[in-house]
Amino acid sequence: MAVALWAEAGDYHSSGSTNSTFLVATTRHEEGPALMPADRAYIQSGTNRFSFLIPSGLKLVHSNYGNVSLVSQDYDCQIRFQIHTTEALPDDQLKPEWCWQKILREHPEASMLCVVPAVADSRRGLAFQISFPGPGGSPRRGHVAFIPGRTGVFQFELQSASTSFEASLHQFNTVLLTFRASDESGQLQVSPLSDKL
Repeated sequence: MAVALWAEAGDYHSSGSTNSTFLVATTRHEEGPALMPADRAYIQSGTNRFSFLIPSGLKLVHSNYGNVSLVSQDYDCQIRFQIHTTEALPDDQLKPEWCWQKILREHPEASMLCVVPAVADSRRGLAFQISFPGPGGSPRRGHVAFIPGRTGVFQFELQSASTSFEASLHQFNTVLLTFRASDESGQLQVSPLSDKL
């Protein structure tokens, strides 16, 4: 069964070109001989396509804020994917200050706990571990990764309760490890999950 979702994505970069596009997301259940059953998200932005596994316990939901989200049943864990569409951004132009400003726009009261390397689709970026107050002042934790891509910057964001952060971080890492982006010709190479692993 496939479900199509969409969300508008825009550029929030203070300088450089701006583009608006739509993210169209579909969930597909994949299984077969010698394969582990899995749900995978397929996302399209113009001629560019992306995919990642949906970790167990999460589902893909529609968003109106330029992102595609995975959420747990109780909404305690949320993983969001969005694209900051700019001109092609070489690795050496991904500045920590630029990333931190993106985080503060959404979480003005966030505290930075640490900055660590991040990798998705063989591309290197940065990830920020943060803490911030949630609804009613309840403590929340986050892990926000920025990965330079051919068409802009991919942002992956985890938000969860502090008490379940480690388990949620494992789900977040599954998304990063299985994330794939299409090449210049629009071809998307996705590896099925073998049951022999």
